[in-house]
Amino acid sequence: METYDLLLSDSKTAVLVIIERKDMKTCRLKVFPDKAIKFSVPKATPSDWISKYLDSKTRWISEKLNTFEQTRGYAATTDIRNAGSIRFLGEDLMFAISESKKPSVLIEGKSLRILTPNINDQDSIKKQFEKWWRTESLKHLNAHLDKLYPIVEKYKISRPKAVLRKMKTLWGSCSANRGVITFNQYLTKAKPALIEYVVLHELVHFLYPNHSKQFYSFLSNYMPDWEVRKRILDQDVVHGL
Repeated sequence: METYDLLLSDSKTAVLVIIERKDMKTCRLKVFPDKAIKFSVPKATPSDWISKYLDSKTRWISEKLNTFEQTRGYAATTDIRNAGSIRFLGEDLMFAISESKKPSVLIEGKSLRILTPNINDQDSIKKQFEKWWRTESLKHLNAHLDKLYPIVEKYKISRPKAVLRKMKTLWGSCSANRGVITFNQYLTKAKPALIEYVVLHELVHFLYPNHSKQFYSFLSNYMPDWEVRKRILDQDVVHGL
């Protein structure tokens, strides 16, 4: 594995950048919520160019790392506790856990209230939260599908089924043969307008399987600001992405 030790100018600390040489025409620099940094480049890219490019991006990388540090509570669901934070549909919610014989999860103002028989049973609380999250996420994703589906329905496309899965690098993917759109389980941390971009993007793939000029022309016709939405979405903190 090829790596590069990059010295951040603001903190004077070094971070490790993973260099991935691929069959591609352009370069792609990504900073992930877990603070991993990956730089994908064409196979023949000179090493000295890579180092100079990364050195020129230290400020941008620092800003990304700082953003993830400040919002790490929104990205983690491994420890559900009182006063912990979560983001749902772009809104910041605070966990409020209390004891109750009948388990339930509900949103009250800016709080995500979890009622549970045993407030000390973290495994049970996680399962309860996950079940609620998946149910609510599917409800909202299906509402977006119902709203946007008519755009492709007139081309004899059957309404796809929405399913959820934990994915590390994708917001969504479609299987035209099975009539299924798979969404990242934590996409619903994003604002509704950003979710709509992903839903429409996947729906258009039922007409154009690849990212061709026709694909982007069709997408732009029905969502002229899709690039703005995508850029904002890529800056949002979504679990596992």
